[in-house]
Amino acid sequence: MSICRTIRFLVLFGVLVVQAQDKHRFYGIKSHYGFIIAHTPDLKPISQTNPFGFQIETSTLKTSDKAWKTCFCYGRTGFSFAYFNYSNPSVLGSSYNLNYFVEPYFTYKGPLKLSLRGSIGVSYLDTVFDAETNPENVLFSTNLSFYLALSLGLNYHLNDKYAVNLFANYSHISNGGQKQPNKGMNFPTISIGIDRALGNLNLEPKPDHIKQYNKSWSYYFNSFASLRSADREAESTNHPLIGISGGALKPLSRINGFNVGSELWYDWSDRKRAQIETLDESAFYSAITAGHHFSVGNFYFLQQFGLYVTRPKTLQSKPLYQRYSLWYRIANKWTIGASLIAYGRVADHMDGRLIYIIQ
Repeated sequence: MSICRTIRFLVLFGVLVVQAQDKHRFYGIKSHYGFIIAHTPDLKPISQTNPFGFQIETSTLKTSDKAWKTCFCYGRTGFSFAYFNYSNPSVLGSSYNLNYFVEPYFTYKGPLKLSLRGSIGVSYLDTVFDAETNPENVLFSTNLSFYLALSLGLNYHLNDKYAVNLFANYSHISNGGQKQPNKGMNFPTISIGIDRALGNLNLEPKPDHIKQYNKSWSYYFNSFASLRSADREAESTNHPLIGISGGALKPLSRINGFNVGSELWYDWSDRKRAQIETLDESAFYSAITAGHHFSVGNFYFLQQFGLYVTRPKTLQSKPLYQRYSLWYRIANKWTIGASLIAYGRVADHMDGRLIYIIQ
């Protein structure tokens, strides 16, 4: 799809989804400039570049009480298209990224607004690893990958129609362990942009009675699944990873809490690896977890440490891992989400989740 067609699609989509009177429309464009983090020593030779690009987006800000309760705040949701050139065309090339984002405001009175944006989507990479023609690119091995980003922004409204913004962005692209090599790219950028706003942005404080939150323990059960490559150094057939987990969530404030739990899964890609390497090890994993979470309306963002109880020690030498999860409540007790496991600074794999929460 050409860039012009992508722009027309985003504009048309934005017009179709924001017709209600309690919504305000935004159309924006941003320019990006940044650098690549060499999170392992072998990445330094290909990470000495400065990515640059641009981003176009459409978003809505809802002002109804119902919309406010989704994050106990005013905030925007929308879609963006971002193009990044990694300043190394023969090895890293460029990426084309289509994302959905959520951007709650921390402050909303007056012309200056502070916000935090989370983005998730898909990335098309035009230059990936090839054992013969591009062996240096150990960051990407699939043209289609996942895109995640976290951004802290300042939005200054010049008037009712236009706002300028400055964002500090941290982006991550990887294929979630579906194919190797998959070091993944972490690249911070600074972006400067301008928004065209439609509608009156005079945001009023909400009454106290809709700011209440549940202070009691809640309990969750979830199932998760992913696809992984059995050969960690080259392309091979994907194998399923299937697991279950459960635990408890305890609010400490309106947005902060801690959690404890346990999880177990079976990784058929590790079973295949054990067969290839003639290892007498099970591909069954079990672990206990503990961590912190943000609970903002219908959204949960969990950061957990996991300690393995059982694992194939030859295939996985590290006893500790980090898990980062994003959940969104779609019904009274049902929630969907995605999760990323990492070992230190290296992302390992992602999965999709269906969660049941009891309060």
